Amino acid sequence: MFSRSPSSVRLSTEKNYLLGAAGLFLFYILPYVWLGEGAYITIHDNLDSDFLYLYLLKITRTAFDFNLDTLIPNAMSGGPFTGIPRSAFRTGLNLEVLSFWLLPPYVAQVVNFVAVHVIGFVGMYLLLRKHSLPEPHWAFTRVAIAFLFALVPCYTVHGASVSGQPLLLFAFLNLLTRTSRWTDWLIILLFPFYSFFVWAGLFICVVLGGIGLAGMAIQRTINWPYIFGLALLSVTYLASEWELIYAFIHQTYVSERVAFDYSQLRSMRVLDSLRRSADLFVWPMFNTGAFLTVGILAVAGVGVWRAYGRRNYRTVWWLVSLPIVAGIFCLIHGFYHYLVVWLGDSPLGMKFRVFQFDRFYFLLPTLWFCLFALALRQFGANGRWNRFVLVGQLLLMIVANKEWCINVGKLTGSVTEAQYPSFRAFFAEKQFAQIRQYINRPQADYRVICLGMHPSVAQFNGFYTLDSYQNNYPLPYKYAFRKIIATELAKGTRQMRVYYDAYACRVYLYTAELGMNYLFGKTQNQSVRNLQINTNALKALDGAYVVSAVPIRNSAANHLRLARVFDEPESYWRIWLYQVL
Repeated sequence: MFSRSPSSVRLSTEKNYLLGAAGLFLFYILPYVWLGEGAYITIHDNLDSDFLYLYLLKITRTAFDFNLDTLIPNAMSGGPFTGIPRSAFRTGLNLEVLSFWLLPPYVAQVVNFVAVHVIGFVGMYLLLRKHSLPEPHWAFTRVAIAFLFALVPCYTVHGASVSGQPLLLFAFLNLLTRTSRWTDWLIILLFPFYSFFVWAGLFICVVLGGIGLAGMAIQRTINWPYIFGLALLSVTYLASEWELIYAFIHQTYVSERVAFDYSQLRSMRVLDSLRRSADLFVWPMFNTGAFLTVGILAVAGVGVWRAYGRRNYRTVWWLVSLPIVAGIFCLIHGFYHYLVVWLGDSPLGMKFRVFQFDRFYFLLPTLWFCLFALALRQFGANGRWNRFVLVGQLLLMIVANKEWCINVGKLTGSVTEAQYPSFRAFFAEKQFAQIRQYINRPQADYRVICLGMHPSVAQFNGFYTLDSYQNNYPLPYKYAFRKIIATELAKGTRQMRVYYDAYACRVYLYTAELGMNYLFGKTQNQSVRNLQINTNALKALDGAYVVSAVPIRNSAANHLRLARVFDEPESYWRIWLYQVL
């Protein structure tokens, strides 16, 4: 009989680890496949906005329209306003836009969910196998860390902006160490087409530039492949998102972002800014992948002690430097508003106000997991301590995956639709089809405004809304819409007034009674008794109907007539449709 070589045994073992990780990942995506549109999908900054933007490009047939004069009329149009510039939306050269064009919206969501997390696993695994934990006996640890990184709950609508960073770093480190292959160039070329410049791209380029300079300083030679790789990444980003970048530089329209008032949006007290930075350090931003970092910090601390005891000062330097870099990123975010306020209304101040140059925090998940791998290297590869730490981090990642936990709850029956509406219940297509049929007019001929619910629901169903959640739109619309809600803002809390006047990305029908809650389901029995809106301002923007998730008790005083109440078993909402008189 022939015996197997140690190397073949190790390869077989690592293959088994990878198969095990694949099985666990199938379990991870099971709720989304099993529940279908009955699954819960995160609403905040997702179904209420970014997800909807991708779908709007499909239903308006503008996904691949690169004309800077094109307008999207489905939101914030009416009266003298004709819509939002197409350049304010995602580029048609992005693979996520293509997926929404080709697939039904929920299917596109799940496909991108799978793609984003698979890219995260593959990228972290390759990075660890080649550069951090290359020895065969680290096979289990590198597979485990890669799987844990794949569980980082980053927003799918950002594509691979967060999860793809280890894969991109892998490619650039190969260039830096002069061990690159053609696949590394392919990764660099494709990355901008499945990520977004404004969220992470710019900051990735800056950090990669710093890594390259440091590496070349150590090598005492110019690494031309690395420089060409960074140039390729930068040029490809400029090419893929040229509409947005051109509009930003040349100000093809005055964005509402120029009216951001950071002195009101954020506290100007140093202690509050430090607390904000500390919170980000311990728990990264929700849309970049929020999870508790204390466990990784603790392991890194023990790793420093062990490395110092072995006089491994290079490792000590890395284990100390990476948390310091993370702290700097957090401080940039925590104190960014001081710079914007100090620059004021100068041209440079306007640029810093419109484009948030503090988003280095999008790099935190990758940084933390690189630190985690380096810290675990200070312990036995297959020792009890390593496995204990990995299991502990797995539990932390499960807790951090709120959306997944909710869907597991839906599978087991412990979470109800009233608590967390499913994709189907939230967008309520059957119910809004009834509303559309009742009005019986082309949807482009009238405008609606929503109360007690996100306008993305109406937009998803083809209605043209005066209200919307948009990160970028023409400034004059903010002031025209404010006339509708001026009295309600005056009656409401200071927080609500500041949120609109100093921010106003959510151009919603705010009321003093409902406050800043936009999710009133049919089981909540909420109502508005003293609504005071400017109906003339509403009609000036061609507002014809109010789509309300709550009854308006004094509708007649606001020149509104109840047309009909719509209820549908699958819907999260009960809709009161009011006609503007």
